[in-house]
Amino acid sequence: MNYELFRNFACKISMNRINWIDWGKAIAVVTVVFCHLPQSQEWFYYRYLQACIITVFFFISGYLKKDREDAGSRWSKYWRSLIKPYVIFNLLFYPYWLLKFYMKNDGMPSMVEAVMPLVKSVLLQPVDGPLWYLPAILIMHLIVDVTRKMRYFHPIMIALCVASFFLYAANKYWVFAPGLVPMGVFRRLPYYYIGYVMGRKLLFREVQMQRDALICVSCFFVSFLLFYWHLHEGNYLMHIILFYAVNITFLFAVVSGCKLLNGYVPRFVLRLSTGTLVIIGLHFILITIANYLVAQVLHTGNICYHWYEALPLSLLLVLILYPAILLIERYYPSLIGR
Repeated sequence: MNYELFRNFACKISMNRINWIDWGKAIAVVTVVFCHLPQSQEWFYYRYLQACIITVFFFISGYLKKDREDAGSRWSKYWRSLIKPYVIFNLLFYPYWLLKFYMKNDGMPSMVEAVMPLVKSVLLQPVDGPLWYLPAILIMHLIVDVTRKMRYFHPIMIALCVASFFLYAANKYWVFAPGLVPMGVFRRLPYYYIGYVMGRKLLFREVQMQRDALICVSCFFVSFLLFYWHLHEGNYLMHIILFYAVNITFLFAVVSGCKLLNGYVPRFVLRLSTGTLVIIGLHFILITIANYLVAQVLHTGNICYHWYEALPLSLLLVLILYPAILLIERYYPSLIGR
């Protein structure tokens, strides 16, 4: 592709972007890397972020969903932005899986063992675990595509969201669908639908600094309190209800906070936003390498980072992947969903 044409295309894309969404995706993807670094489950902040951060991606996916009437254009979009990256990044991750298997078992897997991860990926159990959210989002897109043509679209979607709540509660108790994809759909469908509705109504397009700052601070405060209650709640059903309340308040806190940054989006943030799939697809490999190097330096086999160690390390790993985002954006745009 001619560089001048590519630059003009990139400028056109950036002009049509919603700035707070770029901030939200960039912050969320760095936080995902942060949460995948080994830290103690006893630390409140770590469990809190683990429980909430992926909600941002589902909300944004619903918010940005377009109501395409033509099935061909819908599936073309899904293939380009979800299915193809899912396939490619799983294949890129597979040699790492083989190497890890070899080091763990002192030998290569049998033919059946070697093929099984690829088969499971087709069955929506990805070799590269963090990619589970791509088929989960695809399923939610398809649910909306089917139900929005029905007469009672919103009542049906609300009923499905309520059903997903009970399915999540039941699945967490009985574990009848242990895979990440069904669990993700059960847990996150309500936030996707909230995003979809708000996107259709064009909400969150105006910035009011004082109001947004107040919403951000107050929602974070309420979310922290609810999560503390959630952790110590003995009643099982109430424990699940609080999980959703924590995520909703967290979501509005993040959106309001990102709106405060709406007037300025550095190129670095924009690239992290467009390169989210690159970071999600490749960061596990870098984390393994980083953990190995740290273990060799410290002469320990048990790595457990404090937040002040994990935060700069997560930023460093993202920075290492930044050139890959630039190269892929220019030469292999299909890997970032374009």
